Amino acid sequence: MQRIRANPPRHAARTGWGFTLLELLVAITILAVVAVMSWRGLSSLTATRERLQPQNDVVHAVLAGFGQMERDLTHAPGNARLFALPGQTLRVLAIDGRTTLEILRLTDSPDGSRATAAQTILYRVVDGTLERQSTPAQRYFQGATAVTMDRVGLVPQVDEMQVRVWRNAVGWVTPASDADTANTVGVEVRLLRHDGTALRRVFAVG
Repeated sequence: MQRIRANPPRHAARTGWGFTLLELLVAITILAVVAVMSWRGLSSLTATRERLQPQNDVVHAVLAGFGQMERDLTHAPGNARLFALPGQTLRVLAIDGRTTLEILRLTDSPDGSRATAAQTILYRVVDGTLERQSTPAQRYFQGATAVTMDRVGLVPQVDEMQVRVWRNAVGWVTPASDADTANTVGVEVRLLRHDGTALRRVFAVG
């Protein structure tokens, strides 16, 4: 009797086979497309990060500058005479034609004792940068004109600083004299930048 040999199934016959040339070409093409898409996405992400980095630096500077201004105003005493200060704790001046915010604030004594000392702080725009100028802590108040002031640049790319104060029963006013800033409880500061944008912040005094 003649034996009949059965042919193995096709899927079983292909079990030991490798990839065909066509399959390899398809796989390489897919990998190439994915690589190009990934490179474009990474390139776009890098370009966006480089474009936003200067803006992030400015935002950080603005937050730090306004934060320092808030701390100075918080430490301004409500009653200057009680601490033997010679004038108001808050004034708006014009120095070299630029609006200047002057703050008399209390701080720790430089000799390490528990006694209270005072500082004069000036905020003004100098050469396109909002600066904080401060006198050393003084046990015996001498004023800003008798000592050398430290200068720290806070916010760059600023053209002008505008200041208004809050007067009870009146509202926000642009101070024209010391009488307008006497006993004020609030200050509004606006920074006009080179690109035409304005940054505004309202602070409580004391």
